[in-house]
Parts: sequence; C-alpha cells; structure tokens
Amino acid sequence: MYFNKKIALSLLLSLNLITPGLVLAQQNSAAQIEGEKLTQLFWEQQKNVDLVGFEKTIGPSFQQAISTGVQNRSQWIELISKAKIGTYKLSDIKVTQSDNVYTISYKVSTGTETIAGKKMSTEPHYRLDVWQKNAKGWQVISHANLNPVP
Repeated sequence: MYFNKKIALSLLLSLNLITPGLVLAQQNSAAQIEGEKLTQLFWEQQKNVDLVGFEKTIGPSFQQAISTGVQNRSQWIELISKAKIGTYKLSDIKVTQSDNVYTISYKVSTGTETIAGKKMSTEPHYRLDVWQKNAKGWQVISHANLNPVP
C-alpha cells in the first residue's frame, strides 16, 4: 500500500510539472489564432478603405515606420484613405504575447498596392505589427512596412 501511494504521489508531482507547459502551449496557440485574425482584419480594413473600422483599430499613440520615414496615426489614416490595395496574401505569421500585447510578424504579397501614388513591389515582404489590448479592445499601436517605397 505504501508503494502505491508513493507511485501516485510521483505521478501527481509529474503532472504538476507538465501542466504549466500544456497551459502555456494552449495560450500561445490561442494568441496565434487571435493574432492571425487581427492581422486579417487590419488588411481587410485597408483593402476596403474602411476608415470607420480602421480608425477604431488604430491606437491613439500609433506610429508606422516605412522606408521614407515615420508616420503618426493621422498621417497613416490619411495615407490609407488614398491607398489602393487589391488582392493580398498573408503568410509566415508569427505571434508572440506578453500580457496585453501581441507582436506579430508576417509576410504579405499584394496583387496591387499603391501608396502615395507609387506602385509597390508585389513580392512578399515582411511587416511587423504591435497590438495592445485596452478598454476599446485590441488596437494596433505600431506598424513597420519593410516593402521599400519606390
């Protein structure tokens, strides 16, 4: 009987050590799924020039870095209001989470993308977004576009 209690206690302790890793993996999986949905939403709003939705998605302290410089929230919204984005394909999406922040890197290729009157490369290029959850929900607070503006 003593031997069985010892085995049971060992199994219980082993499960206790394994369980946090399983919970963490589930959390990471959930963050990956939610991050992919947020990225899709972000691109759909840009493609459809959904300025009402886009303004809700963009946080008040938003900054974007592109090859021509840095833009604040109002500059980015103005740029998107004039941009033309046709079809696009997202790939290689990677999401990391720390508390109420998602950092999301991904590649995007576009069939057509015109920014500030300039046609962008249609080859896949990396982008990087930082999302923060606040009282208004998830908002993107930073975006880096690694597709050089011609």
